Amino acid sequence: KAARLNTLGKAIKMSPSNHRIDQLCKNLIAETWGDRDDFPEELSSWADHICREFIVSYLNFLRQKEARPPDWFPETLVIDWDLVDDMRHFFSDYQHITKSFLTLKRQLKMLQDIDKHKHPNAYQQMITDILAGAN
Repeated sequence: KAARLNTLGKAIKMSPSNHRIDQLCKNLIAETWGDRDDFPEELSSWADHICREFIVSYLNFLRQKEARPPDWFPETLVIDWDLVDDMRHFFSDYQHITKSFLTLKRQLKMLQDIDKHKHPNAYQQMITDILAGAN
């Protein structure tokens, strides 16, 4: 699956809207998980992919809710977690993508809570478990 994601990533033409989405993703990732330098590349790529899907869905949901045009982008993105909860209960791709994002958010928080130096096996097992859900 990671190779598929890389292929898709290279195939995407970077329009101004893609650059804006990338920046929103970077900001959300930094806010949510902080420094990911300790994460293996495959895990970082998976987190980037899930975050991007979530941001695109969240923006679409927000645009619909606020009757904004399809090309509208907020100056800064502040996640409304009540709106995210609404997305989780919406029967569509929004539901699946939101659940994937919230699951990953919870899993990466659990990973960050493991001292990888004191408990390297538990740390690696958590990474394996997270990536198993990615496939």
